[in-house]
Amino acid sequence: MKKFFLSLLTLCLLTALAACAAPENNEALLELNETSDFGGIKIGMTATAMQEKLGEADAVNPTNSGTEYTYHELDLSLVVDDEQLIRRLASKNADLNIHSIKVGDELTAASQILIDNGYTRDAASGWRYNNNEIQIILLTIDDQTVVGFSAEWLTN
Repeated sequence: MKKFFLSLLTLCLLTALAACAAPENNEALLELNETSDFGGIKIGMTATAMQEKLGEADAVNPTNSGTEYTYHELDLSLVVDDEQLIRRLASKNADLNIHSIKVGDELTAASQILIDNGYTRDAASGWRYNNNEIQIILLTIDDQTVVGFSAEWLTN
């Protein structure tokens, strides 16, 4: 009987953890997807839905965190985890944006937008920001202008 209750408790904990990791349970992820334009793609979306939207990727490569799909024309790469959910995207495409931040925007202003949206800048890591399992990195080559970005849902 003790084993049964222990097994039941373990199952409940695993179910609760899985629910917490679901895209619909992460407020920062929902806000990111709502206030950003990734060409119809959302972090947490399934790989099947991504491919229906974007078609076949130009390149598909294994990574240590899943599979990376690259769309050269869109200047967009996406990493899909083992559960077939998009976990990370990166782009230098000026037609896409993250929290309304676009390629070409002034870096300090972009930083302030992220801070205003609840992100904390990781001072030891350049232009990296974190908010509730979401990590955004602003790419720059001159410390003045955004030349690209990446966004990642870190829960696994």
